[in-house]
Amino acid sequence: MNWKIKAFLQKILSKTKLGDSFNHIPVTLHKNYHRNVAIYQTYECLRKFSHSNINLSSKKIALEIGTGYSLIASTVLSLLGFYEIITVDITRDIKFSTFKKQIKHLKSVELIKNIISNSVLTEKEILEKIEILQQAKTLDIVFDILKIKYVAPYTLANIKNYSHKFDYITSQVVLEHVPPTIINEIFKFIKETLAEKETSVHTINFIDHYANPGFFQDKKISEFNFLRYSDEYWNFWSGNPIAYTNRLSFLFYLELCKKNNLRVIDFIGENYRERKELNHELIHSDILKKYNSTVNIEDLTRFQRGTLIISN
Repeated sequence: MNWKIKAFLQKILSKTKLGDSFNHIPVTLHKNYHRNVAIYQTYECLRKFSHSNINLSSKKIALEIGTGYSLIASTVLSLLGFYEIITVDITRDIKFSTFKKQIKHLKSVELIKNIISNSVLTEKEILEKIEILQQAKTLDIVFDILKIKYVAPYTLANIKNYSHKFDYITSQVVLEHVPPTIINEIFKFIKETLAEKETSVHTINFIDHYANPGFFQDKKISEFNFLRYSDEYWNFWSGNPIAYTNRLSFLFYLELCKKNNLRVIDFIGENYRERKELNHELIHSDILKKYNSTVNIEDLTRFQRGTLIISN
């Protein structure tokens, strides 16, 4: 399906209060949706955590930027032994019914084994906590059990009402949906609030989301198709809260780290799906203006996704 059809529908939905929720519905129709989310969120949470050097034997506070529609990542952070988790989003999308459908999958032998091997809690403590969560009657009870503060909508300023310092800051495929000016503020915030010598880990997806698998996937386009268009043209089609992607490569984030004096411990770039190469001559000049003149144009499509690991 041509990507502009999905873009047009999202543009209409963005005019309504429930537009983002309606936009999310198609992905939930897969019969294994909740199981797949639980598995994906758990493994991604553990993978990112493995890149940190944090010692959870003392009270540590984590910040998750971009809760999304699932509380599993924050739940896993709690099961790992974080004393408190602050999870924030621009909209309040967490539902108790969704949590109930997903938490039961954490009892999978494979998932439990991986959580236990990384946690400061005992196997008995983890299993007991999951059992209690399954019996919980409200989302507020879940938050109390897990010591989670859910802040949505949030501002960077009001996060500081919960803590001025964080021992671990993380996000999962969130930053690509944030405008560059706000990303800059987020990185300044990380510099200010990340505890000394602690780690912040972010997975960023660099591809055109209209090429993502699903009912509305445009199979004819490159995963970097969106680099072909001017800012004005792209904003006309996708400049709404539902469909917004900033079209930035890993180079931009590395430059932000340098600008904010954050130490890059590592950047792990990856190509996780079959590539459909974009002719670099088609990349619009508006894209090139986002970088300095010495940029290697091939780097703009080098990675489909990456994990950025930084420290103060």
